[in-house]
Amino acid sequence: MSLERIKYGVEYDPGRDEGGSSGVGWIVVAVLAVAAVSFAVTIARRISSSSADELEPPIVVDPSPPSAPQAQPGAVSPVPDVPPLEIDGLAKRPPKVRSLLLKLEDATKNSDLEMQISAIEQICALPAADSAQDIVSDLIPRLGCLNWSWLFDRHNPQWVREVVVKRGDSADRIAREHGCTLECMKLLNGWEDASRLVAGTRVKVMNHPVFTIVVYKRMKVVDLYLKGKLFKRYLLPDAADAGQCAPGVYKAPARPGSYLRRMGVELEGGDADELDMLVPAGAQMNVTS
Repeated sequence: MSLERIKYGVEYDPGRDEGGSSGVGWIVVAVLAVAAVSFAVTIARRISSSSADELEPPIVVDPSPPSAPQAQPGAVSPVPDVPPLEIDGLAKRPPKVRSLLLKLEDATKNSDLEMQISAIEQICALPAADSAQDIVSDLIPRLGCLNWSWLFDRHNPQWVREVVVKRGDSADRIAREHGCTLECMKLLNGWEDASRLVAGTRVKVMNHPVFTIVVYKRMKVVDLYLKGKLFKRYLLPDAADAGQCAPGVYKAPARPGSYLRRMGVELEGGDADELDMLVPAGAQMNVTS
C-alpha cells in the first residue's frame, strides 16, 4: 500500500507499485535505533557509577605500622641480651652432664631457643651427685633471658596466641579475657597506645598463663614459674629484709612486684616492674622462711 500527496491532502493510490520499495531504509532505521538504545544505557551506567562513588567514599588505609614503644628510664626491656656461654672443664664432667652441656652448646650456636631452654632445665633438675652446681648459678640467669626472648621476641605458641578483634572490643577487655595484663599485651604487640583497636585485625595476647611467685627469704631470691617451669629468677640485695612478708601461701594482688616491695621484699632495679607487667592479679604466691 502507498500514499500519495496531492493538492488537497494525502490519499491512497492503488495504482502505485508497492513492490518497488527497498527494505534498505528499514534496516538503517533499525541500526540507528539499536545504537541509540546502547548509547542511552551507557550514559545511564556512568551516571549510576558516579552517584555510587559520591555516596561511598574510598577507604583510606594508613600504611604506616604502629610504632614500637620507646625506651624509657627504668622501662622493661622486651628482649634482653643473652650472656655468652662459657663452659670450663667439659671433659672432666660426668657423661650425663657433659652430654647436656654439649647439647646446650650446639643449640646456642644454632640459636635454637627451645633446645637451649630444655638443656638448661634438665641440667638444673639433675640430682646433686650428677649436677653441675658450679655453673647452675650462671645457667639460671641465662634461662630467664632465653624465656623472656622466647615470649616477647619469638612469641612462643605455647604461651602466646592471636585473637581477632571484634567490634566493641578494648585491649583491656581482651587482656582480661585471656588472663593477661594490659602492659604485657602492649609489649607483645609493640604498642605505645592500646586505646585504638580496629575490628577484624589480629592481636597477640598471652594464652591464660599460670604464674606462680615463690619468695625464698633465706636464699634471698624470688623465682617466677610459668605453668610449673622456672621462667625467671630475681635476686634480692644482700641487705634486703623480707621479715614483713610472713611465710605462707597467698593470692597475689594486682601489681605483685609493687606489693612485695611494700612488704619489704626489695627487688633490684626494674624487677618489680617486670613482675607487675607479667603477672596478673590472682596468681599464687608462696613465701618460704
